[in-house]
Amino acid sequence: MRNTGRWSERMENIAGDKMFSHIGRVLNDQRPITADIFLTNYCNNKCPYCTYGRWELDAQAYSMKYEEFITYAERLLSLGVEGFILTGGGEPTINPDIMKITAWMEGKGIHYGINTNFNRLVYIKPDYLKVSLDGWDEESYEKRRGVRAYEKVRDNIARYASWKRINSPETSLGIQIVVQDHEEVYRFYDANRDLPVDYISFRPAESTAGDFYNHEYAEKDINQSIEAIKKLKQEDERVTLNFKWEMLDRQEDRCTAQWAQIAVNEHGEVMYCCHKPYQIVGHVMDEDILEKKRAAYTDMGQCDIPCRMTAPNMFVAQMEKERKDAFFI
Repeated sequence: MRNTGRWSERMENIAGDKMFSHIGRVLNDQRPITADIFLTNYCNNKCPYCTYGRWELDAQAYSMKYEEFITYAERLLSLGVEGFILTGGGEPTINPDIMKITAWMEGKGIHYGINTNFNRLVYIKPDYLKVSLDGWDEESYEKRRGVRAYEKVRDNIARYASWKRINSPETSLGIQIVVQDHEEVYRFYDANRDLPVDYISFRPAESTAGDFYNHEYAEKDINQSIEAIKKLKQEDERVTLNFKWEMLDRQEDRCTAQWAQIAVNEHGEVMYCCHKPYQIVGHVMDEDILEKKRAAYTDMGQCDIPCRMTAPNMFVAQMEKERKDAFFI
């Protein structure tokens, strides 16, 4: 495992801390906690850095149907899943059945969140709605997202925020940007601070084996970005320092917590994880899908750094660690 020393115990380990709520899973049956669901393989943005690149509507385009979603969701619940994230290889809000799907989950009291570009306004009641805004004007948005929709998305956010105050006040509404330098932190904040959101998140760039930060000025860029975010956080409590900033030098040997998530694509196929959509390990309806998932291998050297599973991996690794003289507290 590579660790150049940037890992800081001072930062609250947001993702890892969540594992404390599932100690029984960690120590015993290790069934999935969260399901990432790809509702469609088509997207209305054209982000140049996208893992999936599925913005060309062709013969392979497909959206999960309402009836299919219910079948898969009920199966996932039976496997132990407690929450769903609508995300993935396409933009979830453009699934034709999005309103029926979310209404079904809301009616069942199922916890769910949605990661969206919010180019399409939908009035839904998730636990959280996170918008990848990624810009401070039309030009910067187009450079990152491949389309000119900055003002449209801002308007959608404002309209939704107004609606949710009355209809879904419990929903956590946030915006985020993947920043490349500290100047972008200030530009994004200054342009979007007026939006009535619950949080403003600044994330580091994710890249295979952390290549994005593999240059001589990386440490300086990272520290300047972190300091800029911390400075804004002192002025505005909505500003969030994403935990991934402290994991840019973490390369795990194995995904020890991979059991905690299960990623299902629009056809019901189970992927190794949401970042590896082309590594299919089986189908969600397979009787032995959890066994297949546990047996699956992936090349960790080709994983994105930082990864949301890094903190859970560290937590599980600590729990599984053999300790000398454990009977002497």
